[in-house]
Amino acid sequence: METLPASAYRDPEVYAAERQLVFGREWLVFARADEVRGAGTSVAKSIAGYPLVVVRDLDGALRGFHNLCRHRAAQVAKDGSHPCKGGLVCGYHGWSYELDGSLRRARDFGDEALDPGEWGLHPVQVGEWCGLVWVNLSMEALPLLEDLGGFAAEADGFPVGEYRFSHEVVHDLACNWKTYCDNYLEGYHVPFLHPELNRELDMATYRVEVRDVDRYCIHSAHTRTGTLSAGRWLFRWPNLALNLYPDGMNVERILPAGPDRTTIVYTYYFCEPDTAAAKESERLSMLLMDEDKAMCEEVQRNLDAGVYDTGVLSPRHEASVAQFQSLWRAALAAGC
Repeated sequence: METLPASAYRDPEVYAAERQLVFGREWLVFARADEVRGAGTSVAKSIAGYPLVVVRDLDGALRGFHNLCRHRAAQVAKDGSHPCKGGLVCGYHGWSYELDGSLRRARDFGDEALDPGEWGLHPVQVGEWCGLVWVNLSMEALPLLEDLGGFAAEADGFPVGEYRFSHEVVHDLACNWKTYCDNYLEGYHVPFLHPELNRELDMATYRVEVRDVDRYCIHSAHTRTGTLSAGRWLFRWPNLALNLYPDGMNVERILPAGPDRTTIVYTYYFCEPDTAAAKESERLSMLLMDEDKAMCEEVQRNLDAGVYDTGVLSPRHEASVAQFQSLWRAALAAGC
């Protein structure tokens, strides 16, 4: 199978299309559930250029909206996690909204009466799974757990309910988001790029199993001692890497910041954050990121140089890259 063309990784028009056709239609991890745990709290962030806000209303239900006032497009919630029991209020002209998104009051607007429903906030779908808040900008998408399918069952057997948030680390990469995803999706590069990981794993046993129906894949390998690695390394289309271990997990969100920029947010959870095992897990993940970052940025420079157009994927090692690129092609074709 041929790779995607270089233009897919650098064309601003392609990026504009995939914002709508990929990130505007898929379930995406948005925040930690603890960021919006209490009734009357909100959490606001942006994904792929879409400012969003999720609230937990006074009945405890999650609701999501585009974080823009219907008057003149200012934000109705500050970025981060904040109380909002009194509703959402635009900081520009003071329009206020109920926690169900309906317009409460257009402050000092004049004689014309506005329909609270017609001028409410634009909604998005919200779901919760594995201690994470997910959003989908399409109101026509399947509910979260139905869409996750077998992916949700991959967490079975891990004590996810015992994991506690430790901290987040943000990495900024000078490459397209797909350049990084392509790299994550195969172990073909490990012997050359990750010498320490290569010493720990028996690379002859490294496998990436593709689950086409539910659009995810599973990495696995034996250690050099012959035992199966205790971790489960998952990737779900389009931009989530979820690394599960008996004592914690690392949630890796791959967020496009433009045609040639990517922000990767590592969110660490541990049963006991201060143990030597937790610190070693973080150390190794940071080392692998540094090695991957350098290579992805090198690849991006060559994609931008105008010589390389397409390559070919290994049927032995890169089936998950082929799955990812096929899903991308299908998503973009749906907009034609």
